[in-house]
Amino acid sequence: MKKILGLLFLMTIFLTGCLLYGPQPGYDNGPSSGPSSQDRPYDRTGYDDQDVSDFYAYLGPYGVWVSYVPYGDVWIPRDIEYGWRPYTRGHWVCTDDGWTWMSNERWGWLVHHYGRWGWDQSLGWFWVPGTVWGPSWVTWRWGDLYIGWAPIPPGYDFDPGFGFRRRDFDIPGHYWNFIRGIEFMNPQLDRWILPRERNITIINYTHFDSNIYVRGNRVINDGVGIDQVRRLTNQSIERHQLQDARRPGEERVDARDALVYRPELRKKESSRPKEALNRDQAAARIQRDEASGRFVRPSSQAAEESIRQVHDQERRRLEQDQQSEVQEIRRKADSDRAAVRNPAGRQKVEAAAKARITEVEKRHEAEKAQLVQRHKEEEQKIKKGQPKK
Repeated sequence: MKKILGLLFLMTIFLTGCLLYGPQPGYDNGPSSGPSSQDRPYDRTGYDDQDVSDFYAYLGPYGVWVSYVPYGDVWIPRDIEYGWRPYTRGHWVCTDDGWTWMSNERWGWLVHHYGRWGWDQSLGWFWVPGTVWGPSWVTWRWGDLYIGWAPIPPGYDFDPGFGFRRRDFDIPGHYWNFIRGIEFMNPQLDRWILPRERNITIINYTHFDSNIYVRGNRVINDGVGIDQVRRLTNQSIERHQLQDARRPGEERVDARDALVYRPELRKKESSRPKEALNRDQAAARIQRDEASGRFVRPSSQAAEESIRQVHDQERRRLEQDQQSEVQEIRRKADSDRAAVRNPAGRQKVEAAAKARITEVEKRHEAEKAQLVQRHKEEEQKIKKGQPKK
């Protein structure tokens, strides 16, 4: 009997250690909290032990560290394309851990698999460090035509024992990266992501879901269903097995495996970057570098011409998708009209379709106006930084 009680006592201690723990000391759980434990790291064997100080050393050459209340030290990337957004330069792979983001950026193995992304009007996108690896920290939307994903903002902590402590995700409209479903498995997704001016319209066509959980001590992001992706892309979807890479940035996919670098990381409160600007200093530096073209990836062309080409591509994507939306309404109206036998019913279907198209085209004009306004602001910012002739 004593042996049985002893075993029960040990099991109680073990389960309590696995399931009951909170954020790191000094932080609370709300969205205005600092960088919490954000997830207790699960056991990863075969890697050298690392802590968050490795964030600072590794990311330092690729961006700017900023002291940002209430999140502590956050990182802002440099050497990026104009209009860059998280989870856009790379592609999705279906793995045994769900939808896994394979980044084309040398630092993507870190900032797209740990921590959270936030947005600041003056600073742009900033990354808040976290310590637990996930295949992707995004939420999803999908429908009959589109698939979209958005980075989970700071303040939403994931507890491997229970999942997210808060599930009332408040995702701003501009966070979303939307793509027509047929292009979802494209290896260069940034070429197909739609301008953010389309986001609000597409949100109304799509269903929201966040399917991140723990299975077998591993974080899983199932997101959009595989059957849905097969239907939209009209192709088979292979599930790959995750394998551990031995060095940062080593990510590749073959017929069966997806190789990723995912070390276990420990929280170290005393760690700080060598240089951390305050918010005003960072905003001034970013504004100066953006205007001079030094904040974006170097190009063989002048910054002004490079931005103009990006804007031309965005206009084409916007117009093509708007045309596709109208065509889809007409296609559905033709199908509905064919199913109605009496003339009065057909006229009713036709009238409804015309009214719908009129409504949609008004919204399209508003989207175009928003896009033109954004392009003007961005081009003026670049012109101000160019040397006078």
